[in-house]
Amino acid sequence: MNLRHGLLWQRLGLTVLSGILVASIAPATAAAPTSGQESHGDVASVDLDLSGTDAEAAGPAASQDRAASDGAAASDSTDAADSADGATASSEEESADGVDAQVYTFPGTDGPTRIHVLSTTGPADAILLESRGVFAMIDGAEGVGAPDGTDPRYPLRRGTVPAWAGDTDRVLGYMSKHGVTSSNLAFYLGTHAHSDHIDNADDIIRKFHPKVIFSPEYSDKWITNPDGLWDNQWVYDNMVDAAKWAQKTYGAEFVQKVDGYNTHVQLGDMDVQLIPFDPNETYKVTGTTDANLMGWGAKVSAFGRSAFLAADLMDTEADWSKHNGFEARVAQAVGKVDLLKAGHHGLRSSNFPPFMKALDPTAIIQTGSESYTPDNLTEKVIHGDVLWAPMSEVGSAGIASVIATFSSAGISYSDFSAASWGHEYGQESPRAWWFKGGRPAATTGWWKGASGSWYYFAGKPSAEASAWINDGGQWYWMDATGAMATGWIHDGKAWYYLDSAGHPSGSGWSLIDGSWYYLSGGRVALGWLYDSGSWYYLDARTGAMATGWTQVDGQWYFLRSSGAMVTGWLNGGSAWYYLTGSGAMATGWLYDGGSWYYLDPTTGAMATGWVQVDGKWYYLRSSGAMVTGWLNGGSAWYYLDGSGAMATGWILDHGAWYYLGDTGAMVTGTREVDGRSSTFASSGRWVGYAS
Repeated sequence: MNLRHGLLWQRLGLTVLSGILVASIAPATAAAPTSGQESHGDVASVDLDLSGTDAEAAGPAASQDRAASDGAAASDSTDAADSADGATASSEEESADGVDAQVYTFPGTDGPTRIHVLSTTGPADAILLESRGVFAMIDGAEGVGAPDGTDPRYPLRRGTVPAWAGDTDRVLGYMSKHGVTSSNLAFYLGTHAHSDHIDNADDIIRKFHPKVIFSPEYSDKWITNPDGLWDNQWVYDNMVDAAKWAQKTYGAEFVQKVDGYNTHVQLGDMDVQLIPFDPNETYKVTGTTDANLMGWGAKVSAFGRSAFLAADLMDTEADWSKHNGFEARVAQAVGKVDLLKAGHHGLRSSNFPPFMKALDPTAIIQTGSESYTPDNLTEKVIHGDVLWAPMSEVGSAGIASVIATFSSAGISYSDFSAASWGHEYGQESPRAWWFKGGRPAATTGWWKGASGSWYYFAGKPSAEASAWINDGGQWYWMDATGAMATGWIHDGKAWYYLDSAGHPSGSGWSLIDGSWYYLSGGRVALGWLYDSGSWYYLDARTGAMATGWTQVDGQWYFLRSSGAMVTGWLNGGSAWYYLTGSGAMATGWLYDGGSWYYLDPTTGAMATGWVQVDGKWYYLRSSGAMVTGWLNGGSAWYYLDGSGAMATGWILDHGAWYYLGDTGAMVTGTREVDGRSSTFASSGRWVGYAS
C-alpha cells in the first residue's frame, strides 16, 4: 500500500538527505560462485559488459509526465548497441519438488555481495542488490511525476502524491554513485503497482537498462476498494511502457507471471528467489482490496545466509481487520532468515507474531517510521539480540542507506550509529525505549511518543516509570507506562494534582472538576483540616471536600455547603440534631441550657412527646426539653419524677398523697387500691378510705 497516499504531511516533515554513500567496483577475472550459496545446477549464464559507463550507455531522460512509450529518442539506438553484449538468457531446471525452476544467471566478475536499503523522503521501498559487480534494483521509491487529470484513464484521486514530492534524483544518483551502469544492471523488480514502490521504475529502466524486468500484472478493475486506486494505473502503465521500450531497444525480457516460487535469479554469489504473495492470482477473478495483495517479495541468499524483502506483504485486507493467510503461506516458502525487510513499511497490517516467529530474523529493516511499528515487529529488539533500522529515522540522521554485506563470515551492516530515535510500545512497561544504531541505548532527556505522551529518560534505554523526576527544578510524575502524568495522580503515598505541563499545581482551596480540594504544592490534603476558624473534612481517599452528613471513624458530622463543620443545634428540616463541640452528632440523653433532651441513639434526631428509654417513659416538649413534675396530658394528669421518668403507684407531693395507675394517669373519685376502697378528690389528692 502506498502509505503516503493521504499521509503526505508525514513525509513532508522528514529531512531531505543530501549525502550519498559511494562504493567502487573493481572488476576482476570471472570466478565461479562461492560455495555455500544455494545452487540451481548448471544453467546458461550471461556475461554482462562491465566496461560501459553511464556517459556511454545512458538512456534518454524521462519526460516530466513520464508517459513515453515505444517512441525512443535517436540516442536509444546507441544505447542498444552499447549494451548488446548484455542480452539476457534464462534456463529451465528441475527444482527439488519436481517443478521446473526458471533460473536467470548473471555470474559477474568480482566484488562484494550487498543489499542496500535506501533512505527516502517518506515511507517507500528502494532496494539495490549487488554481487560480483552486477546489480539489481527492487522498486525505486516515489517519483517526481503525477497525473494531471487530463487523461481520462488517470483521473485525479484524493491522496495521490504530488508531482514534486519524489526521490527520483536521490535514487538514480545513489545507483550511479554505487557503480550501476546501463551495462551491469541484471534485473529490475517492481513489486506491485503503488507509487511509493514503482513510480521511478520507468526512469530506472530507461537509464540503467535492466536485462530482465519483473513485475506482476495490474489493472484498476481488480481493485474492489475505490479508495485504494490512487495513481496505481498511471505508475504501472509508465513502467510497462518503459519495459516495452526496453524490449524493443535492447532486447530486455519482461516477465509478469511466474510459476509459484520457482523463479530464481543467480546474481553473482547471490540467489534471488521471487515470492509471489498470491501465486494463483485469484485477484484477477475475485478482485482484491489493495494492490499490496498482488505483490511479489524476494528471498535473497548468499554464503549460507538469507534475507526476505517482503515488499508490502499484508496479512489483512484493506481495513486491516480480516486475516487473509498470506503471511502463513509466505513464511512456509521462505523459512528462517537472518534479515527481514519488514512487510508494508512495518505497519500493523503485517509482521504478525506467527510470521515473525517463523522467520526469526536477527535484523529488521523497516522502510517507514518507527511510529508505525506494532510491538510484535521489534519485541526481540529489546528482549533479544536483534538489530532494527527504521529508515525514516535513519534518513533523518542524514544516512543515505543501510547496507547489509554478505560474506563467509556472515552478514555485517553499515554504520548507522548516528541515527537515534525513541519508540513507544503499546504493551511494554515502560512503553518508551531509546535506540541508537539499531540497538537499545541509554539516553537522558524528554521524548514525545506518537500517542502524544511525554517520556523522560534518565541514563537508561527505558523511560522512567512510576517515579517522580526533577528536571530544571520542576517535579513530574511518570506513570506506570512511563508517560508524564497530568491531572490527578496517586504516587502510592498521596494524591497530587498536576497541571497540563505536568507540574504539581495549586496552593490553598482549588475548585477542580466541580469539587473543592485543599492543595499544598499540588499535594492534596486529606482528612480533617482547620482553616480560618472552621473545620473541614476532606475525603480520606480522594481529598474532595465533604458537605452534608459525613461519617468519619464511625461518627456522624454535618458540613455546611461551604464545607464548614457545624456544632450545636442543627435543624435538619424534619428533625433537630445536636453536634457536640467536636462536631460529632450526639445521641441519647443530652443536657443543654438547663434542660435534658433525648436524641435517637441511631439517627440522632431529637425526640418530642412520649418516649420510652430503658423501660421507662419520659415526656419531651415540642422544644425537646424533658418535663418533670405534673403534666396535663389532656385527658389525664401524669407525674414525672426528678429524673423525668413517669411515676406509677403512690406518690407524696407537697404533703398530699396521689395514686397513679399502671399507665401513669392520676386517679380521681373512689377506687380500690391495694385491696381497700379509697376516695380521691378531683385534684387527685387522697381524701381517705371510703369504708
